[in-house]
Amino acid sequence: MLILKTVFNNAAQIKSVLRDLHTQKCSSKAQIVAISGIEGAGKRVLTEKIAEALRLEGIAVTIVHTEDWKTSESTRFNVMNSPEEYYLHAYRFSEMIEKLILPLKLFGHVKTSVTLDNVMQPTTVTYDVEKTDIVLIEGVYLLQEAYLDLYDYTCWVQSDYDAAYLRLSKQTHLDPSAKSLLHLFEGLIKPAGQYHIYSDDPQGNTDSIYIEQENEKNDPNTT
Repeated sequence: MLILKTVFNNAAQIKSVLRDLHTQKCSSKAQIVAISGIEGAGKRVLTEKIAEALRLEGIAVTIVHTEDWKTSESTRFNVMNSPEEYYLHAYRFSEMIEKLILPLKLFGHVKTSVTLDNVMQPTTVTYDVEKTDIVLIEGVYLLQEAYLDLYDYTCWVQSDYDAAYLRLSKQTHLDPSAKSLLHLFEGLIKPAGQYHIYSDDPQGNTDSIYIEQENEKNDPNTT
């Protein structure tokens, strides 16, 4: 059975859909939106554009980056990891959902934190949200079957692996972990993404697909 998907090519179109969903909702609970794709697809930049546009219309938006909930590099990039193990263990999704996403969805507010336990540079990310209307979660592997019921709306950011590799190569000066992603791209990151697509069919399960315009593909700030 062929299921047609809504296809977007700019952030304003997605903003309009989310604004309408917010206007039509019947409860005061925050709406959870998942924006997913392969590593290097451009999810973060797209999410930030959508959030900025929604805030201009007076909608309270919280952004959650799954990169803030990744496991330690020794776990993520263990030389013994298979692509399936990377897919399963690279991110602390259960902890993120329990400590952050569910409180936001149920109550619209939360105060919590997460520590990235990298040996060389441990950092803590704090969330102190008093009220939010829409939660935008961006990251890889979000469209797993086990998580789909958590979301009010989903968007898959379409990208090929060559373009993703190029984006990651531009991030290495900003994000040290991007260097590891780049180094292990062909042997680990790409196969893990393919495993996700084969196992979870994110394109088939998403509500919409985003395909960026050519002028944005050539924008050096698009990562």
